[in-house]
Amino acid sequence: MRKGLFIVIFLLLASPLLAGQVHIKEARLIKGGEGFLYLEVKLDGLFFPELKETLMEGIPITLSCSVMIERDRAILWDPVLWKGVYTRVIKYNLLTKTFVVKDPPEIEKSFPNFGPFSREAQNLLLPLPSYLLKKRGSYIEIRVYRRTASLFFPFNLIYSLLSPAPADFETNRARVEVQQ
Repeated sequence: MRKGLFIVIFLLLASPLLAGQVHIKEARLIKGGEGFLYLEVKLDGLFFPELKETLMEGIPITLSCSVMIERDRAILWDPVLWKGVYTRVIKYNLLTKTFVVKDPPEIEKSFPNFGPFSREAQNLLLPLPSYLLKKRGSYIEIRVYRRTASLFFPFNLIYSLLSPAPADFETNRARVEVQQ
């Protein structure tokens, strides 16, 4: 009984261990033309050995960036003004020997070398709905993660108890204050 309990606790605590590998180095707002705002996110440690090995085997990796625009909590109102998830696919094409960064909608950049590719893959530029950022007391909270696709029921119950895949990660949460 004790061994089973120990194993369950270990498996539940294994996923936070991966969070330290990749972290958000910098996040800031950038003004674009015509009043558009972009969120620039710089990651550090993205290409840890397991993720790089997965990539070099030709398996595409999907990164998800969760962005929430919130305001300081008011009484009885939900602080979340807007939620969005941006996805980026990074891959290595074994036939052409090129690295590819693909952002929606259909923006694709190819690189012949790993150096420029890794710099581009670790820098995200995300468009934001600027009208929400004008609300008093608003701020942006972001995190970047990669998770293996979940399975259908009842296998997803078993999957949730297993340790994450070696190339999975979740960054720290970063908060960007909006200056009025």
